[in-house]
Amino acid sequence: HHLSSRISAQRCKMYSTLGLLVLICGPVLVALIVACVLLRFAEKDANWLSFLTCVAGVAIAISVVAVMPYDVWQALSRGDDESNSSSLLRRTWAATYWTTALLSYLLCPILMEYENSGDFTTSARLKTSLRRNAVFYGIYSFILVVLLLILISRGEVQGDLQSWCIAASNAWGLFVLTVLMGFGLVAVPRHFWSLAHPNKLLQDLYRNAVLKDETRLSRLFELQDAVASARQELSAYDGAGCEGCGVDGTAFAVLSQMTEKCETLHLELHGQRGNREKDIGGISRSPSGSLPLHPPPSVARFAEVHRNLKAAALEARRASCCFESHVQRCIFFEDLEHGDYRAAVSMLGIRRTTMPGTLPSRFCSGTTKLYQTLLTFWLRHVRARALLGLGHASCILSAIVVLGQLTLFADGWHLSLLSLFFRQDYGPWLTQVLCLIPLAYMTYTAYFSIFRLKISGWYGLYGNHSTDTGSLLWCASILARLAAPLCYHFLLLIRVRGTTFQAFMGQMNIVPVLGESFNQVFPCLIALLCCCNIFNVYSRFLQFFTLGVMEFELGEASAGDDPLTDGKQLVDRERRRRAEECDLELQGRAAPFFASAAPAG
Repeated sequence: HHLSSRISAQRCKMYSTLGLLVLICGPVLVALIVACVLLRFAEKDANWLSFLTCVAGVAIAISVVAVMPYDVWQALSRGDDESNSSSLLRRTWAATYWTTALLSYLLCPILMEYENSGDFTTSARLKTSLRRNAVFYGIYSFILVVLLLILISRGEVQGDLQSWCIAASNAWGLFVLTVLMGFGLVAVPRHFWSLAHPNKLLQDLYRNAVLKDETRLSRLFELQDAVASARQELSAYDGAGCEGCGVDGTAFAVLSQMTEKCETLHLELHGQRGNREKDIGGISRSPSGSLPLHPPPSVARFAEVHRNLKAAALEARRASCCFESHVQRCIFFEDLEHGDYRAAVSMLGIRRTTMPGTLPSRFCSGTTKLYQTLLTFWLRHVRARALLGLGHASCILSAIVVLGQLTLFADGWHLSLLSLFFRQDYGPWLTQVLCLIPLAYMTYTAYFSIFRLKISGWYGLYGNHSTDTGSLLWCASILARLAAPLCYHFLLLIRVRGTTFQAFMGQMNIVPVLGESFNQVFPCLIALLCCCNIFNVYSRFLQFFTLGVMEFELGEASAGDDPLTDGKQLVDRERRRRAEECDLELQGRAAPFFASAAPAG
């Protein structure tokens, strides 16, 4: 008995140490990795408060998903004895949930509108942000009040304010997850299979290249119009004089500086490096006093023009980044299709340096050569087979997830094959691995769908420091909002009882309409949405019900007489342009070297 007590004490000590590592060291490590990744996407002049908020939101979302297997293992290891549940884990879930709610529902929206505001002082931008968010919060509050009045009239109001907040947030997240997973559970296997066959994938890429180029040109014209409007306001200010118009020098200087930046951006996106004073791309500077019918300038008009100018610049940059990344994908898969694996490796940014150097540079060159060799071997022999295997595995996982969601409402019989793996404890490591695989796949399908959404006027992630702060905040907000509903839905799917996360989220079960019944019945719609996606009508339904505001990027319709040929010609032209720019860059780099190597005199 004494020996068994010592073994039990040592096991409890090991488990508590593991819990501290998971709950404290894990999120810190995740936050550091997220910060390093987001630095590659964020603009170099991003607001530090907004950037830290983005890091916190994404890190918390990933940490919630990463800690869930540990909670499942603890529930299985202690069985029906809930008295041994970890108090640290309970407090961690509560603190994490309300911190996530504060970030995603309050701080991120306020900072997003603050970044998009066109006002010229901090206080004015903050007031504008609060006013714009108050409109949305007012609409949500009105809907909630109407629902409460209906339930009060029926005598069905139960639960406290905390339970209602959790239920409302979870219902919103589950609704969005149903839409996303209805697309992702079918699109992810298709995506892997299409990646394994570059020939079929290139046909879709060529068609989409035409649409993306049209979108890019349209955004550039909108930027041109916004710059022209700003020039008119500035000219009207010069003609009216500074007295009596209510516009101070700060607003004029900020708008002038933003107009100059947008003109420079317009030239850069056009690929032109000429004289900025030239009338390139239709941007002209109106002379002072040439607008006699223009209304007198004011701070409100300046703020509106400034906001429109910022929005046009962001949309133009986003469209250009999407087009450039799409062309890069087309060129990469063309190289794969033609068997030019060295060119494909160079498209991934792996190039050897030919200039002589010191011993460290030679070591780096050797390492790069080894990495090129391994990557070429991967592209030539392994990549297609691995992607086909991933496609088949993801198809099986999708089928298992959909079958389990069809019978979430059933207490006795069910079709959840995942629950067979969680009937007993297999130890801390194997149990968490078995939990992490399906949870990670469900997370990937949901977030895969998020970044395939095309939402008018919304946001995305763009590499090479091209992502604006508003896009980062939106991504952090949406990821943080979906983490908790996704994990709770996963726990219902695997039918594990007694987790501390369920004990916290279970407060909403007594809430009528949005509580337990909603979580068990509503996910059944995922099977219907998957069927619509299989028959290629899901994107049309989504466009119809959202009035054309939302659509998924895959399966787009293409315009034009022969979009396939037009897209291929467009990619060929971009390939030649990039080759010419690369040659010019190499000549510019080599010129100083050969000049220094030439004999003096």
